[in-house]
Amino acid sequence: MTHASHATRRARSGFSMLEMMFALVILAGGLLAMLSVQVQALKQGRYGRHTTEAMQVARDQMELLMRLPWNDPGAQPTGWTAPTTIDATVQNEGGVVAHQSFNLSWRIVTAAFEPNARTIDVDVTWTETDANAGFARRYVLSSIKNNES
Repeated sequence: MTHASHATRRARSGFSMLEMMFALVILAGGLLAMLSVQVQALKQGRYGRHTTEAMQVARDQMELLMRLPWNDPGAQPTGWTAPTTIDATVQNEGGVVAHQSFNLSWRIVTAAFEPNARTIDVDVTWTETDANAGFARRYVLSSIKNNES
């Protein structure tokens, strides 16, 4: 066999072991990057579900306070109320239902710009229960109630 035919046969024989190893390293790097992105998406999805639930808790309380008559004792100016714990079920990834506790407090103050108006602030806090356990989150909703008498 001549030297030229041996080189031609080797060139047609396929990938070398070194080329295969480089290809596998590149593939593994891409898969690890995709895994990292997926894990982050799951965490952000959980945070989004908790924020949505906190927003609903705040809206419910705000609606209740806005519907109270102007002279109702519950609609009078106060400092921040003691936090009330509200337990909710939140569906996590994979359809798993998880329990999440939210702390709800609010305050009503006379508006500085108008004596016949009151500012209502509703504050909802919670602590994430995943790998970021202990990381506090907050959602605040504010509105103005006018004396319509």
